[in-house]
Amino acid sequence: MFRIKDHIISLVAVFLALGLGILIGTSLSDEMLITQQRLLIEQMTKEQKGLREEQRAMESRLQIVNHDLSLWKKYQEALYPILVDGALTGKRLSVIVHGAEMPPGVLEMLRDADAILCNVIHIKERQALNAATSGLGTALVALAANELLTTEMEKSLASFIADGRILLERLERGTPDAVILVLGEQEFADKRLVNELVAGLPRERFTVVGLECSSVRASLFEQLKAAGISTIDNADTVFGHFSLLAVLRGSAGNFGIKPSADQLMANF
Repeated sequence: MFRIKDHIISLVAVFLALGLGILIGTSLSDEMLITQQRLLIEQMTKEQKGLREEQRAMESRLQIVNHDLSLWKKYQEALYPILVDGALTGKRLSVIVHGAEMPPGVLEMLRDADAILCNVIHIKERQALNAATSGLGTALVALAANELLTTEMEKSLASFIADGRILLERLERGTPDAVILVLGEQEFADKRLVNELVAGLPRERFTVVGLECSSVRASLFEQLKAAGISTIDNADTVFGHFSLLAVLRGSAGNFGIKPSADQLMANF
């Protein structure tokens, strides 16, 4: 027979069971959370320890590298006058720069080597030229070679020089023994002009060498190499400087740090 007392006892038992279950579940959840937090802290501690060890190792390697760089700098300073001073005595040079800046240290090194700079010609970037350049390369070759310009050549050069699109430094008279062609990125170069320069520079009369900085990515050197012109793709470094000296003294080839180079440095 159903009694209300039994019903109440059953309900109380159910609620006690639910409460006990919630209490146990909460306890277990807290323990799991604490365990997870403990594991996370241990993992972060290990990672921090590993990072500290890596930092110490990197600092140690950096000290070694700085020491090596210091020794290399001292070696350069000792080697520079031995290799450079007087290395190009009496050698007459003309320089043509197009779509680029003169690589740092090159002109200073050439002067230290007692080279004679006949001309330094700066040609603005293709976008700044803003005119038809057909025939301009031929005129510039004659200018770099210190040859007499025809009336047509003078007309071709006149407007470019007048408004500063071509900057000319005439330093010495006389025919150069070598012409240095400094180029930058393809996007800044007038390819027709470069082709005329390459075709017009007579290798049987004087040495021709192409220079570019290490940072140049889209190079124009394939045109120069196809024409048999020596190239140096790291002219902003001491290795490039020494390669330039070597080429001006008679070495030939393609030197530098890029895939197109045959070797790092020319034989001095």
